[in-house]
This record gives sequence, C-alpha cells and structure tokens, in this order.
Amino acid sequence: MQYKSLILLASIALFLGSCGINRELAYFKGQQDTTLTLAQHSYEPSIQIGDILFIGVSSSDPQSSALFNSVNAVPANNAAGANFMTQSVTPGLLVDNQGSIQLPKIGKLTVKGMTKSELTQALQIALIPYLKDPVISIRFMNYRVTVLGEVVRPSTFNVSNERISVLEALGMAGDLTAYGNRNNVLVIHENEGKKEFHRVNLNKMELFQSQHFYLQSNDVVYVEPNKAKSYLGSETSVYLPAIISSATLLVLVVNNFFK
Repeated sequence: MQYKSLILLASIALFLGSCGINRELAYFKGQQDTTLTLAQHSYEPSIQIGDILFIGVSSSDPQSSALFNSVNAVPANNAAGANFMTQSVTPGLLVDNQGSIQLPKIGKLTVKGMTKSELTQALQIALIPYLKDPVISIRFMNYRVTVLGEVVRPSTFNVSNERISVLEALGMAGDLTAYGNRNNVLVIHENEGKKEFHRVNLNKMELFQSQHFYLQSNDVVYVEPNKAKSYLGSETSVYLPAIISSATLLVLVVNNFFK
C-alpha cells in the first residue's frame, strides 16, 4: 500500500512539473485579446559602413541614365582571364570605411547614417544638372540578420524586404528550443563603430512597443540557455539518475520489509 502511494505521488509530481514546463514554453502567457499600437519611431534602416547599395537611376534620357547605372556592376575576369568585362554578379556600391560611395559626375558622397529616403532626395538634387526629372531606386543588397544560441536553426538570414522583427527572425531560425530563455533575449546592434547590447522579453507585450522590436541590418539576436539547460550541464544532472535509482531501490526494500 505504501509503495502504491509513493508511485501515485511521483506521478502527480511529474504531471505538475510538465505543466510548469509547458507554461515556460509559451509566449505572452495569459495575454487576452487586445490591440496594440507600435512605438512611434522610424523602422527605416540607416546606411552603415560595409553596406552594399543598388542605386537605380532612370530618366527621359536612357543613354545618360546608363552612365549612373553602370556603377552597380562589378568587374570580373572572363573565362579566359585575358580581359575584363562588366558582369552583375554582386551588383551594388560598397559603402567604404569613410561611409562614402563614389558616383559618376557627382563624385564622392557621404551616405553613412542616411536612410534610403534621405539618400534618394540627395541624389535627385545632385543629378539635376545631368538628368531631367531623375527617378531614383535604392535597395540594400546585403541586408541580413544573424540568430544564435538556443534556436532550432542558428544561422545568418538574408532579408529581402529590408524589414524584420525579432519574432520574425526567430521564426526563420525555427523558433526557440525548449532550453531557450524567453525572458532575456539579447539583440546586438552596431552603431557608429560600437556594439550596443539590448535585452527584450518575449513574454511581455511591451516587446511590440520596444525600439528594438524591428532589427537593423547586421543585427545579431542571441538566445541564451535557461536554467534547465544549465542544470543539464551540471554535476547534479550526472549523479541524479543514480540517486533516484538508489532511492527507488531503498523504497522497494523498505516496503517489502514492512509487509
């Protein structure tokens, strides 16, 4: 009878423990239906050193526009290796270490810290002497984010629409594992040559109003392990099975002895 009671108590403890684990794996626990307004700040990424920009120029004079579009092509050796040809393998202009790009006629232009909208306006003004009613189209060719730590598929992901949230980035990485700490996700951002570290909580609705909800290009999202993962790597997890087995054997012996 005592043995059956012990089994019952152990089963209840395991059941309650599993419920607690399930609660830990859920996002925004207990949140009711609601509507949130995102924080009122710009999500448009700013241009940084090392970015590759595709700058398309069109006007009523296609021949004149072609001169400015030629900068998007990169020189590459042909198959024979004897001559050079223009080939759009990785099109775009690299923002150099001074935060500048070089354009025909216009010359050197500092673009670091500008948004695409700001650069578009600046180019439209700069091209007025050379083109009539120029139309500018700018895209980031190397917009990417990296997700590391306790996720299913840690990797670097290219972002085609130039806008991605923390939740979307984690979704691309296959979501957090059972050992990911959902309360303290680290976002690493580079700004003015310095690394900035910010924390977000996936269980708080304030996440949607955080200025770090949307990621910048080259941001890194790191999911640290929770206490359960730390426990698995501890000495306690190594000896615990042996302790439980010994305790179980002791219970069986005592139970049989007092029959």
